Amino acid sequence: MAEISSSHPHDLRSPILSPPFKNKTETEKICIDDMFQKYCGEFGKWQLKHFILTSLAWGLQAFHSMVMIFTDREPDWKCVSGMECSAGGSVCSMSPESWEWTGGKAASTVSEWSLICSDKYKVGLVQAVFFVGCTIGLE
Repeated sequence: MAEISSSHPHDLRSPILSPPFKNKTETEKICIDDMFQKYCGEFGKWQLKHFILTSLAWGLQAFHSMVMIFTDREPDWKCVSGMECSAGGSVCSMSPESWEWTGGKAASTVSEWSLICSDKYKVGLVQAVFFVGCTIGLE
């Protein structure tokens, strides 16, 4: 077990615990670049290949996120001509026959699947499940 170092209690650079080996002159101080070079090797073809493949995976996730932003928006709606439309700006308190989507039902997934009012939580739920899957690597 390492013993507590008591060299200089006010020196912020002194280690809290002494090194595990007995001879304290064997301590090697290297910077992070030297450590990577010593233990991981130089940046070569394999590292470049790994970097490109990892970047492609992140790029694909960015496209999935961007698609969700545009397809999950709630499009504008308008009153059907000849119907009364005084619900204070909300379609939830109106009858379904009195209003329609401006761009048609295929304007977004919200309008196509009628994910409004009491079903609005489903949009956020699907996005949350997607990002949980991305977090654990299921993309």
